[in-house]
Amino acid sequence: MKKLKILTFSKCFLAFAFTVNGQSEETSTYDRVWSKVSLYENEQNPLIRKFSFTGRLQGDYHSFGNDETGESASDFDWRRFRFGFKASILDGFTLHSEANLNLNQPEPLYTNLTDTYLSWTTDNGLKFKVGKQSAPFPLDGSTSSKKLHTLERGKIATNVWFGQEYFPGVSVSGSSGEWDYFAGVYSSDNAPEFADAFDYGKFGIVSLGRDWAESFGYDKALIRFDVMLQDDDEMKYKDWDGAYSLVSKWQKGKFNLWTDLSFADRENGDVVGLQIMPFYDITDKTQIIFCYTSLDSSDKDQLKKSRWEHKLDGAKGSELSEYFFGLNYFFYGHKLKWQNGLQYTTLENSSGSDQYDGWGFTTAFRISW
Repeated sequence: MKKLKILTFSKCFLAFAFTVNGQSEETSTYDRVWSKVSLYENEQNPLIRKFSFTGRLQGDYHSFGNDETGESASDFDWRRFRFGFKASILDGFTLHSEANLNLNQPEPLYTNLTDTYLSWTTDNGLKFKVGKQSAPFPLDGSTSSKKLHTLERGKIATNVWFGQEYFPGVSVSGSSGEWDYFAGVYSSDNAPEFADAFDYGKFGIVSLGRDWAESFGYDKALIRFDVMLQDDDEMKYKDWDGAYSLVSKWQKGKFNLWTDLSFADRENGDVVGLQIMPFYDITDKTQIIFCYTSLDSSDKDQLKKSRWEHKLDGAKGSELSEYFFGLNYFFYGHKLKWQNGLQYTTLENSSGSDQYDGWGFTTAFRISW
């Protein structure tokens, strides 16, 4: 029955997407559909200038197997469902709030708050933000799940990033010429709302980047350095003192290359990770992608695989590598897309024994508004 529901839903999704896509070469039908989330807009209103619904719905079918143990698993899963609102108020202020809703086990449906903040943007583009917000570090951690080119955040995000995205905090960001900058201080708790804010210590993120496109003759040539430091050893979510990341994003025509070299100073030994991700736009809607990731832990077996692999086999190790091959189709940019990925992962423990060696396939749809 579950497989029948999955198949039926998938057929309906694809039929809707291709039907709407075929109605207008300029995607005006998509524009009309997505414009419905905006309930009010009046730039002359001094109190509320715009009010819109926001959210995302993501569903995955996955099939993974570990050749070392003979275990395998396949299933459909609602990866994310978030719903909320964004309101432009007063002069330059934005109030935004979204909630995670669990469609896999909807009793209760509500799980936790994600983005729930008040921001203020000055006339020169400087943005101040206070409340529960994303902690952008490193490459995948600073990329919204709505705009990932892979189906999920990679192994560096799993082992060097926090794993949790949203924290109560205060941040400031902006740009000056080719330079981009960001600084934020966050509470390290992982409570559903704000109840434990600053009960478990604090951490800070500083990021500085520059786009060298004009110097190198590229459409984009961003090089960015991220630093994460915490003030004590009481961080609830990770056993580390600090982490560092060198990120780059290159674009020339239809070809893109994103890289991430990250280092984490962890209690059980240092972790070093490298991610190289080239992708190419075959057409304005079709994209192919390759991603290579390698991680090494200097001490205990503390590296873990990503979502589906770890659920299949929870073993950890000291050397991890992944080869990912993907094909994406964008019906309406990142707002409506169909993603497919084939990946090969190996994990070896500190004694040199293979813990995981296997292939995985995922096909998924992503909708955001």
